[in-house]
Amino acid sequence: MSQTTAPILLRHARVMQHAGALLTELDVLIADGRIAEVAPELSPVEGAAVVDLSGHALLPGFFNAHYHSHDTLAKGMFDSIPLEEWSIAAGGVGRRRSLEEIHARTLLGAVECLRNGITTVQDFANLAFMDDACVDTMLDAYAEAGIRVVFAISVRDRSQLDTIPWSRELVPVNLHERLGVESDDPERQLAFVEHQIDRRGDREGLVQWALAASAPHRCSPSLLRGLADLAQRRSLHVYTHLYETRMQRIYARELLGEYGGSMVGYLAAAGLMNSHLAVAHGIWTAQSEIEQLADSGATVILNLMSNLRLGSGVAPIHAYRRAGTTIALGCDNLSCSDVQNPFQAMKLFCLMGAASVHDAPSAVEALHAATIGGATSAGMADQLGAIAPGMLADLVAIDLADPAYRPLNDLARQLVFAESGRGVRHVWVAGRPVVIDGRCRTVDEERLVAEVESLMPSVRRDLEDLQRTAGLLRPALRQIMERAEARDVDEGRSLPP
Repeated sequence: MSQTTAPILLRHARVMQHAGALLTELDVLIADGRIAEVAPELSPVEGAAVVDLSGHALLPGFFNAHYHSHDTLAKGMFDSIPLEEWSIAAGGVGRRRSLEEIHARTLLGAVECLRNGITTVQDFANLAFMDDACVDTMLDAYAEAGIRVVFAISVRDRSQLDTIPWSRELVPVNLHERLGVESDDPERQLAFVEHQIDRRGDREGLVQWALAASAPHRCSPSLLRGLADLAQRRSLHVYTHLYETRMQRIYARELLGEYGGSMVGYLAAAGLMNSHLAVAHGIWTAQSEIEQLADSGATVILNLMSNLRLGSGVAPIHAYRRAGTTIALGCDNLSCSDVQNPFQAMKLFCLMGAASVHDAPSAVEALHAATIGGATSAGMADQLGAIAPGMLADLVAIDLADPAYRPLNDLARQLVFAESGRGVRHVWVAGRPVVIDGRCRTVDEERLVAEVESLMPSVRRDLEDLQRTAGLLRPALRQIMERAEARDVDEGRSLPP
């Protein structure tokens, strides 16, 4: 898809600035995928399409900073279960799938993002298989939708059995394989990732390549060092999961002693602790580690919906804010957060931040995290997140006639606390209209739904098999969790009983 499109003149839009205020009506001229001019009553430009945005707020596109597309078709399949059990019941549905299914699930997730005003999605991609066809299918689906993607292929070289404390002791030997004994060669994985970057390129700027370490404890020192070297050589940002559960805190304390019992220390020793690092979740992070993350310039991506859904705990929002950490927001997997909706993510950020102290995040702060915070995680803050000349034209128009804005008292607060996604009317990515009047114009949605429905019988059968496996492992996993809950940790991040 080319970024070079005919100029577009957006007229009479009420442009939102990051102070949260609505300006009086302005015109915005888009040319060559960027914002060319913002001013009242711009003169018509020859050949420009004119869009009247009277009665609409115009916002920077939202940035979904943490997402996995592999389990999109497992939406609504589970009640709340612990992460370790959920990863068995849902994670396997992403493996060994047909290219037809990979295309449909990637496209479906992209459409949901766009219709909720997300113009950039960070896909922390768990590939069905590491070959060119799988990557091509996913990136071609994103191109079809017209969304901007930060694409990072997840790598790990430690098996599930070796990353859950006490599993070799408590999981019956005949179930080890069902829990997961697979591992892979670090050099092969890194070579594959670098080959894809060279082979596919940046899709004229709409693909931003990044690296993804599944989690520190799932990666050997050699793999982490290899990622650090590749990141430095290619100027790439690195994403990883960090301290998503109490179990992972205990793993660090008991098995990473040479790194001070710290996953942050483990990352630092590999050369990854810098402003190119973005960590997802960060629930069970110690205060000293929070300060280390902040000092390094790393971004913390909060995924409060999935954390609550899986009972993983509540991230220390105020500690990150006090330390001056850059915060971004993610919507995570559809099988454990159920939606790709930045408004729900922003609202929960403010509400969970208000649950324990009076210094709650403001609506303006939430909007900043969902736009500039996400862009910062990918090194794109100078390109995305504001409506100003020279910035990429990733924009969202909100219908102010929606009941959420009647009466309109404060746009920022009503976007965060009252909007559901219903008010999203139009979306542009690199100046290309991708959502018009609330419908995705790049994809035949009815045809996509029919395609997904034709795939679902086999998907549901496979999910039922995975749930049976999870059921076999559940007694051992519950024993492991009970042992973990009996261990003292300095951080009190569990949900109250």
